[in-house]
Amino acid sequence: MKTIQWRVGATSAPAALRPCGACGAEARFESTGRFRVNAQKKRLDVWLIYRCAACGSVWNCAVVSRGRQGGVGRERLERFMGNDPGQALECALDAGLLKGNGARRGPVDFAVEGELPGDEDCRVEIHAEGLSGIRLAAVMRAKLGLSRSELEQLVGAGDVACADGADALAAKLRPHQAVVVRARS
Repeated sequence: MKTIQWRVGATSAPAALRPCGACGAEARFESTGRFRVNAQKKRLDVWLIYRCAACGSVWNCAVVSRGRQGGVGRERLERFMGNDPGQALECALDAGLLKGNGARRGPVDFAVEGELPGDEDCRVEIHAEGLSGIRLAAVMRAKLGLSRSELEQLVGAGDVACADGADALAAKLRPHQAVVVRARS
């Protein structure tokens, strides 16, 4: 059985959904990709700056709150201070970080890189670091160009299945996951 690799990555930072003080309603806050860093004595605060898509008001999402300056690590601190786009995306994708700040993550736009299964049975190893909460079925549909009903038919026929026996339609995407795709006749 042939083994192929897929890498799933976010194409942009997802919006944070939370109440806006200026709008007075639940709003989409878009990441600016910029950090605010404040250090006083031996304590460090870092925020990722968001803007309300409706009114433009600013919300600072706490990334590090009253942490020790040495506890963050020099490289990571330099990434915060340099407004590193990769670090900003990593923070924007962190659903736990957003939840701790009274927000929830909006839908994630993602791309799947890797070759398509050919006319032979394949084991597809999917690598998706930092993308929790996305359904495996959404990744499969996006890469294979299938509708939901077409994927349901393939899963029902046993042509697409999780290697660990989990339900391919209900499973959430994990950092490392394998799917078996049988050749279509």
